[in-house]
Amino acid sequence: MAWDILMLALRLFWRRIGLLLTANLLWLGLSLLVVTWPAATAGLFYLARRVIEEELSADPQPAVIGDFWIGFRGYWLRSSILTIGDMLCLVAIVVALRFYGESAVAPLSWLVGPITLAGLTWAGAQLYLYPLLIERAERQLQAIAREALLIAISYPLNTLSLLLTALALSVGATVLAGPILLVFFSFMAILQTIALRYILAQRGEISLMLTPEQREARERRRNP
Repeated sequence: MAWDILMLALRLFWRRIGLLLTANLLWLGLSLLVVTWPAATAGLFYLARRVIEEELSADPQPAVIGDFWIGFRGYWLRSSILTIGDMLCLVAIVVALRFYGESAVAPLSWLVGPITLAGLTWAGAQLYLYPLLIERAERQLQAIAREALLIAISYPLNTLSLLLTALALSVGATVLAGPILLVFFSFMAILQTIALRYILAQRGEISLMLTPEQREARERRRNP
């Protein structure tokens, strides 16, 4: 499934590369201010969802760069609180790993394994956290974080393969630097949003792609 997700993300990204390049540049600029980084990330994922809705769902409203600002303004507070909580969890995991890893008491050092698994689960949940923030706009933040963790645990092979894919892409983007970073983050937003949609489609919550009849109806609405 991870390969299908990656190929679909690449196709959609290539189709909308101009819009997503602009959004990526906006994200980079706003993230440099640090304070606006969570809101900019929410804006990027909101736009990614709109692109996917336009391309894969029966949504006649085209995605535009204004959607980035809609997500930025609409989710700035929720995204900031979610990011702070997320970073606190990461700090707790790192501190616990260092403390128990350096402990000379054998029973305490045995906790390194479970804490490492908790860290991997946290990393896997990052794939779904922001897409769920946009998808579950009506839910409390604790429920969103819990669902992201449960998805990571419930679909371990898919989550692990996507994590490895994201790691490989991150290494490539770091090595190649400049040109890749101009599109990397918007591509990751597309990839993560599609990954969540695949899981929601498996659950029967949504239809992943348009049927031929739905696509025909959408084209008729666009070109009366």
